[in-house]
Amino acid sequence: MVSELPAELWILVFHFAFDDDAVLGTTLPSSWHASSWAKSLEGKWILRSAQDNVGASIRRRTASLKAIVSTCRYLRQIGTEFLYESILIEVPSRILRLCAALDADRHLSLQTKRMHVSRYFQPTGVSADEMDLAMISIIQHCRYLQTFIFEWPLQRSFTPIADALCHYCRRTLHTLHISIPSAELAKLIWTLDSLQKLVSLHVEIGERHTEENHLGSASDINLKLPKLQQLSLRGFFTDFIEEATEWEFPRLNSLTLDFINYRDELPDIEAFFNNHGSQLIYLDINCIPPLNLPPVLDLCPSLSSFSFNPDWHLPRDETIPYEASQLVRVPHHGIVTIGLHQLLYAFGVGYAAQYSKVDAISTRYIRSSNDTNFAALTKRNFPNLKTIRLLSRTLLRDLEMANGPDEVCYERWERWWSQCAGQGIRLEDCTGAELGYLPPQEASTEAGSELDDEGEEEEDSVLDALQYDPIAQVRALRMRCQQVSAALS
Repeated sequence: MVSELPAELWILVFHFAFDDDAVLGTTLPSSWHASSWAKSLEGKWILRSAQDNVGASIRRRTASLKAIVSTCRYLRQIGTEFLYESILIEVPSRILRLCAALDADRHLSLQTKRMHVSRYFQPTGVSADEMDLAMISIIQHCRYLQTFIFEWPLQRSFTPIADALCHYCRRTLHTLHISIPSAELAKLIWTLDSLQKLVSLHVEIGERHTEENHLGSASDINLKLPKLQQLSLRGFFTDFIEEATEWEFPRLNSLTLDFINYRDELPDIEAFFNNHGSQLIYLDINCIPPLNLPPVLDLCPSLSSFSFNPDWHLPRDETIPYEASQLVRVPHHGIVTIGLHQLLYAFGVGYAAQYSKVDAISTRYIRSSNDTNFAALTKRNFPNLKTIRLLSRTLLRDLEMANGPDEVCYERWERWWSQCAGQGIRLEDCTGAELGYLPPQEASTEAGSELDDEGEEEEDSVLDALQYDPIAQVRALRMRCQQVSAALS
């Protein structure tokens, strides 16, 4: 069967079987991408972020491909290049081995579309220059690279890696995720000016250690990214936003601003929204100091998804008889989904529950803000609102460990549920499930074995029915390899 099909058809079969938008697509995970429950090695439930899920998909994909190409020499010749289509580097020493493999066979990198480096430091006996040269050599081989994700904060290595991306991948690179020190902002601007094909960009910027960043001639660049649709900023990005206010993003429709714990020197985001807010569809703002939301939402009339921090103490809405914050001046008809960050004090679980015993006044103050902000999430303010999602994984983990909210906060839980149910609004946790549905208990062994038997019978019937369909066979083989890998892990 294997040798009967020409190599060109087998290449198409591999493309169809291993095509995964989550791995090879242009969109970077955001806080609205659902997290998922998984079991740890100790048998405890853990929450995996959307980024973790993508990494798990890459590992499963690689394990399946290795299993398939190990079946015979013919499939090894065809499928080996697909092993390098998506590269995940979690151990820095593998960078040197990967560099050696690509140096030995340059054809392996022809299929490379995605490179994800989660850790980057010098192993014992290896200098920083050797690591940088190996990384630059890998980028040089991957001329068709589309996605480059570098989670580890880059210090002195940013300049050579950025130069390599601009020189070798500027025509193909559409997704960039990078973390840099604040002093490298000028170099970042020059890099973005060269990467005109970018569709998605995530930048994490470290804290500024001087009073002012000297951008030099980079401050005079009128940057235009004609294809950029998704922009995500994290950390101390005040200087970046102030420069980006005058830049051109004709297709920008998704913006994420995560200030982490920074409270001082916030940028003038209203000026940014004044120039770029009218085209935004997705807006996610996570910061500790409160923002003046009504003018922000006025400047973003096309929004369909909006996320903010309900711990903010916002002005009251004086036009209604009950206590609620003023989120809008006039009803916003476009917003369909609203995401809520933080809320760690709302249900009396986790670390916040212990802190409330130390500082009860601050806890009551934050919970009062939670109540008034949630009370404003109504059809009156957002006529087309369908979903409210609590985005904090920490909150959901604490609820799971405590098996639900504390008795003192249970009234708040029921009140929020009733408010949403009465308006036909779905209240979700960060996994996309309805709030309150925690991970299922372990099923009995007998029930589990029955389900396994049913699954095997169903899979065998599919194989019998599609025995002459090579794509279905590779997909079934991939599924079986994933089951074996999961059982062995």
